[in-house]
Amino acid sequence: MSFNQIVLKNLKQNLRHYAMYIFSLIVSIVLYFSFVTLKYTDSINNENSMAIIRKGSDVGSYFLFFIIIVFLMYANQLFIKRRTREFALFQLIGLTKSNILRMLIIEQIAMFLVTGVIGVIVGVFGSKLLLMVVLKVLHISTSVALTFQFSAVFQTCLLIFISMLLIIIQSYIFLRRRSILSMMNDSTKSEVSKNTISILEICSGILGVVMITFGYYMSTEMFSKFLSSLMFTPFIILFLTVVGAYLFFRSSVSVIFKMVKNAKRGKVSITDVVFTSSIMHRMKKNALSLTIIATISAVTVTVLCFGAISKSTIDDNVALTSPQDFNFIDNKQAESFENKMKDAHIGFDKKYKEVSEVKMSKDTFFKEVGNPNMSKSDSMLITSNKNFKDNEITGNRAKVVNMVAPGGFVQHNEKGEIVLQGQSQHTFKVIGSEKDVSFMSVISFGGPVLLVNDDKYNDLKQNASETRQQFGYNLKKQSEWKEANQIAKSVSPNIESQKMVRQSMDDSVGILLFVTSFLGLAFLVAAGCIIYIKQMDETEDEIPNFVILRKIGYTHHDMLKGLALKVTFNFGLPLIVSLLHAYFAAKAFILLMGGNSMLPVYIVMGTYSVVYCIFAIMAFVHSSRIVKHSI
Repeated sequence: MSFNQIVLKNLKQNLRHYAMYIFSLIVSIVLYFSFVTLKYTDSINNENSMAIIRKGSDVGSYFLFFIIIVFLMYANQLFIKRRTREFALFQLIGLTKSNILRMLIIEQIAMFLVTGVIGVIVGVFGSKLLLMVVLKVLHISTSVALTFQFSAVFQTCLLIFISMLLIIIQSYIFLRRRSILSMMNDSTKSEVSKNTISILEICSGILGVVMITFGYYMSTEMFSKFLSSLMFTPFIILFLTVVGAYLFFRSSVSVIFKMVKNAKRGKVSITDVVFTSSIMHRMKKNALSLTIIATISAVTVTVLCFGAISKSTIDDNVALTSPQDFNFIDNKQAESFENKMKDAHIGFDKKYKEVSEVKMSKDTFFKEVGNPNMSKSDSMLITSNKNFKDNEITGNRAKVVNMVAPGGFVQHNEKGEIVLQGQSQHTFKVIGSEKDVSFMSVISFGGPVLLVNDDKYNDLKQNASETRQQFGYNLKKQSEWKEANQIAKSVSPNIESQKMVRQSMDDSVGILLFVTSFLGLAFLVAAGCIIYIKQMDETEDEIPNFVILRKIGYTHHDMLKGLALKVTFNFGLPLIVSLLHAYFAAKAFILLMGGNSMLPVYIVMGTYSVVYCIFAIMAFVHSSRIVKHSI
């Protein structure tokens, strides 16, 4: 048999093993080509309204470039490890390592050429679909004709070439470092030689759990107790959670399995053999791969949650800039706007509010922040209940309003007392707080405001260091907005109406949603394919074990429970860890953004888990089929 015949036959035999690898490669190329096609589409580059899409596609293309290369190299590492016995046999029949490397090069070139062509063809149509989704998310009504972009093809080819070159180098290093004997025994190596639990293993496992727990604690207290080191806190949390997860997978899980095995005193079932034993004998490799998968999944869910949270807090952020349709802080401009609106016969409702800054001598409502350089303020912004008409505000009873802006930087109790200094000293009993935005950020500086009754406000106002006014106008008919906006611009050229502010924020959040959604898809495909390939790798390595079990009387059905538990472990454990990581990261982000609902986070987590479980079901079905056919 000639070398070319060996290469061709070997390629055909391994084609089914590369099915998921080829699928993920095609998806990666389609995603990347779609991003860069959007970036180079002429109509997008020339239209001002499309600049947000251009920015998103530009950022996304760089991230995808890195993600795809790392994923492909990791997947290739798993595949060549699965073929070590095959490489050893080739050397025994006379092929050199150079011949084997040449065979791998031919395989990679063939796969990258085929997947590249398919990916570009599908990507042309995928770009159109991608743009339609983006336009829908950003509420942009326009049609953009996509054409075949040679620049996008060039960048995609560059990605393919760099990936293939790095994979060939990786394969060369792998072959050079291994002898024939080590290749023959590579798949049968065990990492556990005895079932005794060492002190080092226990300490390492406990340390991993403690590191993860402390990382979560730091994320919840990031804007209070750890505010003084806010710049470095996220990196510390990242280090604690990632390293802690590795130690947890490496030692804690191993200790638990050993305890369970020792408790059975040698009386193990077929399920234990298929599930527990195979995992214990690969804990080191499992720990690294499970940590990578958990980290990728956590990043995926986190960035998707960030996009969803940003979308859900748009209303509050818009209100901080423009609570009403049109807002003025200058009395003369407000009067001029009113007069011109009346002359144009445009109906409106006026919303007047004002705040005064007064001296505060005592406060038991707000908590001390964690940063010693940020001590509690000795002043407080107040406003009159005359403009709010809250029936609970009587006498010395007060409320703190406009609490959405501070986010996690201002901590407070449910109730408390605040003492303010006016003509005389006034002690207010704070009976609650409200997150609804009532004031522009230029009026309240994005901070809380104490709502008091009108008489006490007027007394305190006389000794206020500063009083600021806010004139808001809501149109009775939104159809008259265009004319009203022209009047507002004539009064104050720099004014931004609520509608314009919302459009601007929708565009900004749209970029985030655009990038995070499709990067999340890329991360999901990468994580799912990596763990799918890992499961296939382990199943094929253990085929001799399944054959032995079949010879001593166990059926394929007897092995299914252990196989199902093993797939559940490989997919479920990193999913749980990643969801916990993402939950606490999203919770910290909600505090920062001033949000008050975790619903977007739960929706993202649920959706991700469903898609992730599809990979698990596919892996179980495929593993079950491999075992059934092998025995």
